[in-house]
Amino acid sequence: MAAVPVQPPPLLASHAAVRAAASRVASSSAVRGRLAGDHPPQVAALRRGDWVKLICGASFEDAADVRNLSLVYTLAGVDCIDCAADSSVVGAVNEGIDVAASIVPAVQRPWVMVSVNDDCRDLHFRKAEFDPEDCPPNCSKPCEKVCPADAISLQSAMVGGEQTQSDSLLGKLQGGVITERCYGCGRCLPVCPYDRISEHYLLLQFFVPFLFFLHHQKFITDEQYLYLQTKLQALLETISGAASYIRDPTTTAELLKRNDVDAIEIHTTGMYGNRYVQCSLNSLTESINNVKLVAVSLPDIGESTLDFMNAIYTIMEHDLQGYNLWQLDGRPMSGDIGRGETRETISFAVHMASMSDRPPGKETTIGTLFAFSGFI
Repeated sequence: MAAVPVQPPPLLASHAAVRAAASRVASSSAVRGRLAGDHPPQVAALRRGDWVKLICGASFEDAADVRNLSLVYTLAGVDCIDCAADSSVVGAVNEGIDVAASIVPAVQRPWVMVSVNDDCRDLHFRKAEFDPEDCPPNCSKPCEKVCPADAISLQSAMVGGEQTQSDSLLGKLQGGVITERCYGCGRCLPVCPYDRISEHYLLLQFFVPFLFFLHHQKFITDEQYLYLQTKLQALLETISGAASYIRDPTTTAELLKRNDVDAIEIHTTGMYGNRYVQCSLNSLTESINNVKLVAVSLPDIGESTLDFMNAIYTIMEHDLQGYNLWQLDGRPMSGDIGRGETRETISFAVHMASMSDRPPGKETTIGTLFAFSGFI
């Protein structure tokens, strides 16, 4: 006798059910907000240690997915939504938040945070790339299977909806990396049986804020700045995929002036000392005081970590009008790939909590333990 299949639990399929569930979250947030005193609810959550941030990805630029994620997680009651420093992505985040507010008017509006970096080799700002025509037609496509973002698509070359018989395309694959969906996790790199996938780190990226810094400090004239900017942009456009996610400091500065951007996260590897961070901050000096929160994400760089944090704080202290947050990362891309990141992240956080001369600001861990308690 065949077993009777077990019916799945009912889904929140109706608009009314979604609204009711989200209203309960909003009511809970309202109670928490009244207990927050003079602090915004997002900061109060940091102080309590239950701050939750949705990480869309510093280089993930699929606007439709970002919009849907922002809608769902706003209804779920997150405190912050972190996204790429791109105007269309920021627009998608705010669209999702607005739709959530139209469903549940009392829902807490999360802060919108944009992510930038001071090091062109930061793993959050890389993209995989390969030429699909170099792939053997009988490849099992492990890269496509392992990609968590569905950022790789490979199929036989087609012309007019049919597999081509053209000599030049016969037996070739087409597609490849969908740049706006790739967020740099690196899973595809080791699985390619033919070692055809490479990664590029925008090796020229540092020169964009550096050029802005030279002009801002009057080391070069307006004419020299425009000339060098034009030449650099032309060079960047020759790099496959670079133009789609390079972050220009001027564009980021304009984003920070918008009334729908609340925070900025600066990723730093700490590999080159604080001069690189200083270039990034100097390029944003006139607009960084518009945001409510400045977060600095950094890994454990050993004994020099504390000195590095204090140097960064000294650089940004003058222009800091809001709150500052230290996001302690056990290692780059923690929580995404590889074993041991939880242990490393907790160890890093515990070590920093024991330091009496750490700079002002809240600290929190990121990655798998992003909601782990910060320190008062």
